[in-house]
Amino acid sequence: MSAPPATTRRRRGAGKERPQPAGRFSSLTAMLLVGLAVVAARLVYVQVVKGPEYAEAASSQRTRDITISPERGFIYDREGEVLAESMEARTIYAVPDAIKDKPAAAAAIANAIGGDPARYEEKLFKDSGFVYVARKVDVAQAEALKELGIEGLGFLEDSRRVYPSNELACQVLGFVGVDDEGLSGLELYYEELLGGAPGRLIGERDNQGRPIPGGITLEEAAVDGEDIVLTIDRDIQYQTQVALDEAVERWGAKAGSVIVMDPRNGEILAMASYPEFNPNRFGEGDEAAYRNRAIVDTYEPGSTIKSLTAAAVIDAGLYGPESMFELPSTIKIGGRTIHESHDRPTVSWTLTDIVTQSSNVGAVKLGLALGEEDLYGYFSRFGLTEKTGVDFPGEVKGWLGTPDSWSPSSLATITFGQGVSVTPLQLARALGAIANGGNLVTPHFLKESSAPTDKAPRLVTERAISEETARQMRVVLTDVVNEGTGSAAAVPGYQVAGKTGTAQKARTDGKAGYAQGKYVASFSGFLPAEDPRVLIIVNIDEPSNSIYGGTVAAPTFSRIAAYCVDHLKIPPGSPVTGESQAPGQ
Repeated sequence: MSAPPATTRRRRGAGKERPQPAGRFSSLTAMLLVGLAVVAARLVYVQVVKGPEYAEAASSQRTRDITISPERGFIYDREGEVLAESMEARTIYAVPDAIKDKPAAAAAIANAIGGDPARYEEKLFKDSGFVYVARKVDVAQAEALKELGIEGLGFLEDSRRVYPSNELACQVLGFVGVDDEGLSGLELYYEELLGGAPGRLIGERDNQGRPIPGGITLEEAAVDGEDIVLTIDRDIQYQTQVALDEAVERWGAKAGSVIVMDPRNGEILAMASYPEFNPNRFGEGDEAAYRNRAIVDTYEPGSTIKSLTAAAVIDAGLYGPESMFELPSTIKIGGRTIHESHDRPTVSWTLTDIVTQSSNVGAVKLGLALGEEDLYGYFSRFGLTEKTGVDFPGEVKGWLGTPDSWSPSSLATITFGQGVSVTPLQLARALGAIANGGNLVTPHFLKESSAPTDKAPRLVTERAISEETARQMRVVLTDVVNEGTGSAAAVPGYQVAGKTGTAQKARTDGKAGYAQGKYVASFSGFLPAEDPRVLIIVNIDEPSNSIYGGTVAAPTFSRIAAYCVDHLKIPPGSPVTGESQAPGQ
């Protein structure tokens, strides 16, 4: 029997799957596990490590965190006239990705609210989910833009600060920035009261920047600011600024300042500085115009300080208004020869004559009688070594070194206002002690507020000189106007008391001495002299057409004083009289 064909043979195990090697299965398993590990690691990185960042990015794309500005408190004058107010406005924002035709949108914005289309276009092309287009926009202009229905533009309710009288009391009031925060003046000093507290709104929006109904996640209402009432009298402030502006122009001066104050309580009725600026457009003003010169500028007061020197010797019991002095034409002290402003022969003058004729030599004689320690002590009592405590930011004080730092001639020069510096407000406070019966009061602007504040001034009263000394000095200072260098300060029907000043300006180039031809012309006085209600300090800085305080500053004092007594309905009062005998001479 023959064997079957080879093709029909079967091998053992034919018809069964051949098993795979174990190593290949292990490799596949390992690869799968590695892949899963990579995915898991990536998930951990995305969800744990980068999770907060991605969540924040997603949230920022769909939500908007917007600050809600409070309405800033109003500022009123003492009669309730508005000096600063907040008016309704709109803030315009954009979602750049939602605006299809950015150049056209920029042109439409500029046409509706004004401004440079190129600047708006630059904002619209920013890689951001939210940009401010314009802030504090007039409501009517914003509504006109809104009616155009430009996709991607949004509008928020806002307010803007407005100063109805423009330059009026500009340095006193100051101004606020785009975020409604006070940047200078009383707007800055009373920020805590005026500013209020901002609110906050977090809401979801679609890709066009439109609010999603019910998508508010946080809403905190803004707390509006409190109102304040100032001691400033709007009408007196206006007349003061007009008079100062005209004086600076008439005398070709560089700058100037005026203070009008009630010497009885320190209430500041007006405070003006030249040059001025408009706080509604403060960005256009010169930096020098922002300075409230009466509070932040110092100068050597010159002859106006002779009233304090005279008051000191009377209060110390050394002399009286009628005490006689033999005065040579010059006097030499500490190697320095002191001259008068005008040459004269040797004279016999009373203390009153020394003040009314503004004698430098006479003032030196008074200072020598006092001595260094007592002269320094009295000037300290008049507040010349400290700030006044006025409620205003950036107040400075003048300089009066202690006697151990004085040169051999300091005692002489300080008596007539050289080698000592003050601010105009320091001088007003000191002269106020003579006007009000001997008390040093605190000058201040705040009359009342709708909420209490720790920033309110401390209305401290300190005794500087005796009431009798103050009375006698008022008599002396009326003679300055009636018979002396201050005749141009007279006000018809009223007794005016005051003192002229023509002070050289110290050099500012780091060298000792005084600047050639540069002076501060001043007049400081009050009325009615018997019962003073108004005290006025006038400083004209670097006049060029004349330099003397009696010529340059006194007429401005008279003009402002005349308006004040009429506006405030102050009666003329009784003539200033009284005994003025020397206590010992």
